[in-house]
Amino acid sequence: MVAVALMSLIVFGLLAMFSQTQRAFRASMTQTDVLESGRIFTDMSIRELGQMAPSGLYATTNFFAELSPLFSDPVLQGLPGTTYHGQAGTEDRRTNLVERMFFLNLLNQTWTGTGYEVLPDYANAGVGTLYRFSVSTNGYWVNQMSSNFLYGIRIAAASLGQGRPVTNLNRMLDGVVHFRVRAFATNGYPIIYDGLRTNAIFRTNSFYNGYLRIRNAAAAIPLASVPDQVNCYFMSNALPAYLEMEVGILEPHILERFKAIGGPTMPPAPALQAAQRRYLSNHVAQVHLFRQRIPIRTVDFSAYQ
Repeated sequence: MVAVALMSLIVFGLLAMFSQTQRAFRASMTQTDVLESGRIFTDMSIRELGQMAPSGLYATTNFFAELSPLFSDPVLQGLPGTTYHGQAGTEDRRTNLVERMFFLNLLNQTWTGTGYEVLPDYANAGVGTLYRFSVSTNGYWVNQMSSNFLYGIRIAAASLGQGRPVTNLNRMLDGVVHFRVRAFATNGYPIIYDGLRTNAIFRTNSFYNGYLRIRNAAAAIPLASVPDQVNCYFMSNALPAYLEMEVGILEPHILERFKAIGGPTMPPAPALQAAQRRYLSNHVAQVHLFRQRIPIRTVDFSAYQ
């Protein structure tokens, strides 16, 4: 009896150890998969964005980055360890923004328009799948490429809303909760909105509080609650000099639980939608953030003078 009891304790201890090791192994494999997919996407985007080209045509969009209307309500995630004297609800919060982006590339005589959009299962779900749009044409139709991208996005969003698969876009990343692209001027200062019209401007230097307008560019503030979030549009010969791209990817097992909360119907009931957002807001540690600064080689400096 004593020997059986001792053997049982040893077996139970070994089972607990193996179970813990298995959980740790699965967690490390999940993080490896997320990190690998994020790095692959950022590496590909760096090559594409660094080679964007200005069309030189009037009223033709070379590049734009704007807040996605499918994510107009940002997800706020509390940061652990930032409470004020331990009081609940006083955490510093990270704001997750999701934008969509479009840009032009030129290879020989062929223009390519490329766009990225995050599509959720329903509007303002807080998490979605990043898709890539691409179309090529000659110089005669280049002024319609950005419109083609926006039209393709509307068709894809309608397909998801009706439960049909997306067929006109390429799937890139799952579990995206944050996708932000910020534009910078030739001197490294961020491009902002002048507050009066739709001019895109940038600060001239750190000693003089003056601003200079960028030619053939426009800007707007989509969210009063996030004043540094700027929608920017570059046309004709204008391009941003640098881009800073951020991508936040949710771990797969957290994404599965998020979807399970909503149930099989789409969109879920309002109470379930609220429960899903609360679940996201409590899992900031399971979001892997990738950030990259990208120089644009073909920037026309005359647009900044």
